[in-house]
Parts: sequence; structure tokens; C-alpha cells
Amino acid sequence: MDKYQKNNICVTNNKLCQVKSRPSLFETLNAVKVQIGYQDFAQKRPNGKMIIDPLIEEICLVIAEVLVRPPRSIMRIRGCEIEAAIVQEVYGKLTFDHVDLVFNNFRQQTHVIKKKSAYMQTALYNAVFELNAHYTNLVANDSGGFGRH
Repeated sequence: MDKYQKNNICVTNNKLCQVKSRPSLFETLNAVKVQIGYQDFAQKRPNGKMIIDPLIEEICLVIAEVLVRPPRSIMRIRGCEIEAAIVQEVYGKLTFDHVDLVFNNFRQQTHVIKKKSAYMQTALYNAVFELNAHYTNLVANDSGGFGRH
């Protein structure tokens, strides 16, 4: 690809070519909603109307924003610099349960989170690695621990 690019058209060796563009943020957002089962977050109100907490929409936007980043760009996750391609691969594994965990943990925070987007990016990344351990820990806590005599 030559340095002359505009409106998804490039000039290479004096020939016009079509540049393959990435999906838009909002196309990606729609795909994220399907991936995580967005509709399953809907709650029925007394008036019969189904509503989804706006925080779920924000979490979906954070996921979509990460997925449309250039893969070679650098992100800060867990205080470390990581290529976006790695984070995107991990985000490809996100499910309803992962997002639900992040949503509930965010809601339970009692301190002010100054960098909410960065917090959510890391929490979503960690959720893929920690979901099973989180629920195992809750069960152990509720039952008084495993293997205690």
C-alpha cells in the first residue's frame, strides 16, 4: 500500500486499488452484543417493559473499542504494556458470564474509579482468566473452605 490513501482507495504503482477497511465501531458493537448475549441482561420492569442497565451498554462499547484498535497498537492491561492483538484475542473469548462478573464487581466498588475505561479493559481481560477461580472461591467461602478439618 502506498502512502496515498483516502476514503478506502489507495494508489499503488499508479494503479487504483480498494483498501479493505475494518468494521466500524458500531458494527463491532453489534457483534459484541451477539457474542455476550446482550439480550440476556434485560430485566422486566413492573410495567412489562424490558430494560438493560446502561452500564452493560458501556461495557459493550469498551469491548468494541478494543476490538477495532490497530492490532499492533499498545494497551496497558494489569499495569503492563500489551499489543492490542493479544487483548483482542482474549476478548474474543468473552461470554455473558464474564461480562456479568465485571458488571457485578464494578457495581460493588465502594471507591471512586477515576479511569473507568482502563479499569473495565483490565477487568474484562482478567475475567477470561479468573471466572472459574472466582466461583470456586465463592463456593469455598460459603462452605467454610475445602479440606478443612
